[in-house]
Amino acid sequence: MRLLLATMDGAGSLQPLLALVEALVARGHGVHAIAHDSQRKSLEGAGARFHRYETAAQLDQGDPARLELSPAQRLAWLEAFQQLARADAMALVQRVRPEAMLIDCLMPGLLSASKAAGLRTVALMHAPYSFWCDFMGGFCRAPMDDADLTLGFTSAAFDSGAAFPPNLAFVGPVRPARITETVWARRWSDRRLVLASLSTGVQGAPGAQLSLLQRICDALASLDSESVVTTGRGIDPAEMKVGASTTIARSIPHEAVLAGADLFITHAGHGSVMAALTAGVPMLCLPPGADQPANAASVARLAVGEVLPVTASAEEIRAAAVRLLADKALTVRAAAFAAAMATEPGIDRGVVLIEALVA
Repeated sequence: MRLLLATMDGAGSLQPLLALVEALVARGHGVHAIAHDSQRKSLEGAGARFHRYETAAQLDQGDPARLELSPAQRLAWLEAFQQLARADAMALVQRVRPEAMLIDCLMPGLLSASKAAGLRTVALMHAPYSFWCDFMGGFCRAPMDDADLTLGFTSAAFDSGAAFPPNLAFVGPVRPARITETVWARRWSDRRLVLASLSTGVQGAPGAQLSLLQRICDALASLDSESVVTTGRGIDPAEMKVGASTTIARSIPHEAVLAGADLFITHAGHGSVMAALTAGVPMLCLPPGADQPANAASVARLAVGEVLPVTASAEEIRAAAVRLLADKALTVRAAAFAAAMATEPGIDRGVVLIEALVA
C-alpha cells in the first residue's frame, strides 16, 4: 500500500503521526510525507520518504522570531500557507499516486481538496474532537467529519462536549517506539521526582514562555525533590537559572522521566497531557493558548491535576506543587485513569482501519 502523509510543524502534534508512520512501515507499506524541513529528520527516522513544500512557506516552531508577528500577521501567514501547501500536496499526488491520503487535521483545506479529488482521505486528529468543534469557529471540524476516516490520537474518556461523528475512531494516545524505548538515569532515586516542560516549540507572546519557565525553575529550586526541566527548541538551557537538584536540557523523552515521576508541570499540550495520563502522573497545568486551556480543563474535570494561570508566581507554583505531591488520593486517581487508558485500541487498530479503507 502506498500512502501520502501531509502535515505541518505543530511542535508536539507530530509525535502520534510518527507512531502511525512507524506502524505502517513495519507492516510493509510505503509512506511518503510532505512536511516542513524542521520535520524531515523525524519523519525519515520513522521510515517515511520525505518531500518538502516547494512553494508553501517554511515553518519552525522552535524559532522565537515567529512570535514577533502580530496575531493578524500570523493569521495571514497561515491562510497563505494553507493555500500553497494544498497546491504542493496535490501536485505531489500526481507523482506519488497514493492509494490514500493521511492528512493532519491542522490542514482542513487539504482535507477538503483530497476528498473532492476522489482520494481516500484519512484525517489525523491530535487533539480532542470537542476542541476542533470550536477552534477557528469550527472551521477544522467539517473537513474531518467529511473524511472517509478520522483517527483520534486521544482517549474518548478524555474528550467531552461534542457528539462524535461516525467516521471517528479513537485509537488512544500513541508515541513513536524510538521515543518510548529511551532509557534515562536518575540522579537521586530517594527523592520525589518532578518533570517540567512547556512544549517543544515556542509559545505565547515574546518572552512569556521564558519568564514562566524561569518561575517554574525558581519554584522547583526550593523543593526537596529531584527535578527535570526540558526547554524545547526555542529556549537555550543556558538562559535558565536552576537549583542544584534540577537537571535541565532542551529535550529528554518525557516517557523516560514520567515512568518514575510524581508530578508533571506542563503547558497542557495534548501530547504532553496524554503522556502523563498514560504514565499515571498527576499534573499541574499552566496553559497559554490553542487547545491547551481545553486540555487543562479536562485534567481538572477528571480530578487528575490542577490548573494555574500562566501569570502564576513562583510561590504559587511551589505551593501547588507541594499540595499535589502530598495528595495521595490524586495519585490513586491518576493511576486508575492510566489503567483505563491501557485498554485503548492502540496504533495497530489505526493501521487495520487504513488497510480496510484501501482494500
